[in-house]
Amino acid sequence: MNAILYRRYGSPDVLASADIPKPTPGPGQILIAVRASSVNPIDWKLASGKLRFLMPLKLPQVPGFDVAGEVVEVGAGVTGFPIGARVHARLDKGIGAASAAFSLASPDVTTVMPDSMDFATAAGLPLAGMTALQGLRNHGGLSLSGSTKRVLVIGASGGVGHLAVQIARAAGATVIGICSGRNRAMVESLGANEVIDYQQPDPYRSLAPCDIILDCVGSAYQDWTPFLTPSGAFVSALPGPALILRGLLNAVSRHKVHAVMLKSNAPDLRILDELAAAGKLRVVIDQRFPLEQLQAAWQRSISGRAVGKIIITVGPQAT
Repeated sequence: MNAILYRRYGSPDVLASADIPKPTPGPGQILIAVRASSVNPIDWKLASGKLRFLMPLKLPQVPGFDVAGEVVEVGAGVTGFPIGARVHARLDKGIGAASAAFSLASPDVTTVMPDSMDFATAAGLPLAGMTALQGLRNHGGLSLSGSTKRVLVIGASGGVGHLAVQIARAAGATVIGICSGRNRAMVESLGANEVIDYQQPDPYRSLAPCDIILDCVGSAYQDWTPFLTPSGAFVSALPGPALILRGLLNAVSRHKVHAVMLKSNAPDLRILDELAAAGKLRVVIDQRFPLEQLQAAWQRSISGRAVGKIIITVGPQAT
């Protein structure tokens, strides 16, 4: 099968097309004919080699964690996924990858797509959507219905941020989004109650305390604790070592600081699917690239200017 892979660490230039064996599903595995994938920063960060001491890879590596496509074969013990079913998943580490014609997935991280969902949306939702959901709910304490919390989303126009805005609004929270002025209208269209343009002079002078601050850009938590309520939580989707260490002091600290360590699972993906099917969650697509242009898609992600998700089309029916 055709795939894009890298044989050494480096910049996006290390990506190359290759013909590799088509995988065969073992017990408890699903073989998916890939129709779409999406780019997440973790893809090119892993390929750069900067994380190799924390997350070592076996090279060559086929990158990509988000996948949407059709079931073509299942291994022993797999039920609930008939051949031809339209599915999406955030792939398990070590069980296949998304930048190929076929990928393997575990049923534990795979769901059947809603009938109304297209492959591009389905590919853009898993990693970013579950990161937003788990950050808000698991670490921020957001109830998914009837919430009265104030939620601040830093990086509200990005892949994780734009989904977080919608999840918090669907829960009933008051949502403040931070983005550049050029993306204000988009973030407002997602339901944000207030949008702050960080490029303006003294942009946070009138910002009232928030119960949850979800950081999607890698901010220093110290800069934001003054904007938390007494029992508020600062949650980072891009934690660094200092923030992870600070989280160890939560038991003796007024403000809580949390790092989102994504735990892929089908139940959370189904929650996102239900929101999407109800018209409460949509994936904003920045650009679409065919698989053979994955290098250009990574460059777009690295630029930091993507609005929403970058989608990779693979094979037929990718849109």
